[in-house]
Amino acid sequence: MAEAHPIELRQRLVEAYERGEGGYILLARRFCIGEATAKRWVWQFRREGHVKPRKKGGGTPFSVSRENWSDSCPRPDGNAGEIAAEYNRKRRGKQRRHVSSIKRALYRAGYVVKKNAFVRLSNSSDVVAKRKAFCG
Repeated sequence: MAEAHPIELRQRLVEAYERGEGGYILLARRFCIGEATAKRWVWQFRREGHVKPRKKGGGTPFSVSRENWSDSCPRPDGNAGEIAAEYNRKRRGKQRRHVSSIKRALYRAGYVVKKNAFVRLSNSSDVVAKRKAFCG
């Protein structure tokens, strides 16, 4: 994600606008930023009295975890599709999760999920133990 523009640049643009050196379009071109950005900075200055960058927005909270995982997994050595199918078996609508979401949850728990059933596992006992710990 890109970093915020420096506060000095923001202040120079707002000061130039307040002195009447040009409109949003002219000043945006002069300072090499977008017109909408120039408007937001001026509006923010008028509303809040400063042009400090706002906090970056967060993403959607991750909803797959040990606490809401079902009591049983299809197989401790199941592939990603099988594990996702078991997770979604008793869930409908927005409660269901995509395979990639399930895989992210398993990666966060500390192990890698097979893409298909034909991949050989290395340290299969370690993978089985971790998956059993995650699945309950």
